[in-house]
Amino acid sequence: MGPVILVRDWRQTKAALAAARDEGRAPILLTPENAAATYGAGYLAALQDRAREEFPDVAFTLIVDCGDTPGYALACLRAGVRTISMSPPNDKIADIARQMGAELVRRPT
Repeated sequence: MGPVILVRDWRQTKAALAAARDEGRAPILLTPENAAATYGAGYLAALQDRAREEFPDVAFTLIVDCGDTPGYALACLRAGVRTISMSPPNDKIADIARQMGAELVRRPT
């Protein structure tokens, strides 16, 4: 597992991915706690998609924190976010994520 880097916006995401490219690393990009409620599913999905588009050669994982709210987690999955976290973990959301080709993971500490 690569370094875990907290990202809030495109500027931070771009800097983290540029550094990862230079260092040949595969970072874990982590949003702040409850980011889905703060930023919205559309913004976070767009952040993920732009990162994949502009850094196709960097293997990274963006983990979007959905707090304890299943509705935000589902919104993120529908928007195309591939990796989400919830606290506490939710088995129903984890199953839905798997069915959509995504995953619910534990938030790195």
